[in-house]
Parts: sequence; C-alpha cells; structure tokens
Amino acid sequence: MKTAALLIVGDEVLSGEVRDENGPWLIARLTGLGTRVVRVSTVPDTREAIVGELRALRAVADLVLTSGGIGPTHDDLTRQTVAEALGLPLVRHAEALERVERWYGAKTTDAERTMADLPAGSVLLRGARTDTLGFAVSNVVVLPGVPFLLRDLVDGSAERFAGPPLHRQEVHTDLREGEVAPALTAIQASSLDVAIGSYPILDGHRWWTKVVVRGADALRVASVASSIRAAFTAPR
Repeated sequence: MKTAALLIVGDEVLSGEVRDENGPWLIARLTGLGTRVVRVSTVPDTREAIVGELRALRAVADLVLTSGGIGPTHDDLTRQTVAEALGLPLVRHAEALERVERWYGAKTTDAERTMADLPAGSVLLRGARTDTLGFAVSNVVVLPGVPFLLRDLVDGSAERFAGPPLHRQEVHTDLREGEVAPALTAIQASSLDVAIGSYPILDGHRWWTKVVVRGADALRVASVASSIRAAFTAPR
C-alpha cells in the first residue's frame, strides 16, 4: 500500500491561533483513496525546522504532503525550503505566474509574483473546482494551508493517491481493555499482516471496548476479526 507523511507548517498551529483541520481531513481522505498515512508532523515557520523535517519524512514514506506556507509574506517559507531540501533551484514558473496575475490583475505586487517561484521541475496541481496554487515535485506534494483550497486540490489530484483500499472491521465487547488484552496480544502475534487496535468507549455511564482490525486483504481482516469475536465469547 502506498504510504504518505504529512507536514503541517505554521506558527499559528503551534501557538493555538489556528486549529489544524488539514491533518485529520487528509488522513481520512488519503486512507479512503488507498494511501496509508504513517506520520504527521507540525513545524514552525523556520527554514531549519521545515527542511529537517521534510528530509526525515521523505525517508519514511512514499509521498510527503505539506500544508501551509506558500503565500507571499515573510513567514511563507515552504516553497523555498522544499527546494532546499530537494537540492533544487527556485525558478519562476510561467503557468503559476499566469494564475497569480489572473487572480490579482493589474494590482499584482512583486511579493505576490514570488508565489510563482517554485522548485525546478514542479508540476502544478489541478483543483476540482478552483485554480488555486499547489504543486508537486519529486515525491513532495505542496498544498495551501486554507482548508477548502487544500481539499479542492486533493480532490482534483485524487489519482496521485489511488491504491488498493485498506479493509476494516470492528468488534465490540462489554469486556474491559484489561480483560481483552491477553487475547489480543496472542492474536496480534500470529497475525502480523493486519493491525489490531483497541479503544475504550464511554457511552453514557457504560464503558465498552471497540476493537478495530485493518489490513490490505479483506479475507484476512475478516478471519482475524472472527478469531477475536471467538476469543471474547470463549469461557473464561
């Protein structure tokens, strides 16, 4: 299954000025498309932090998606730092410049034109509904921080993230996590091709446990889920 890492860029997220909506949405959307998110990082608007984390994430995932930092202001550093991390020069991208000047018309400023300075070899993304600016270069996909613009570009570029779906089944039990732990430990040890997670749920004043089985093979997921149900109903 294709893997992805997410890099959320912005002091505003780390300071609490803005609540990150992009990370949770991307995890759900990419999973549905067939790409498994293996790591999420949030970094401040500094060159060292963005470059260092981007290089680290490229080492653990097939794709890295960045969110934020591609505007025209002094703290928008993602374009420059992606170029640095990849060892590429920044060049003025003709189609990106055309988009920027179409947005702002005769009032386009030099600062706004710098949004068209992209790492060499960048390919512009196509939004499903808008012509907002985002680009891909090497295995990095660079997206805006504004949630509805980010979502539009992901929807318009869905084929980049398409792959075999991750299958999922749930098992519910009134047993406590401490009671199900031995059985889940044993089943997971003999089922390394699937992931098993247990989650305590409070429903009013009643606690119960949800167990989720995930994997690439639907038959294996169903088989492991069946084994878990059997373990929960076996005499204790």
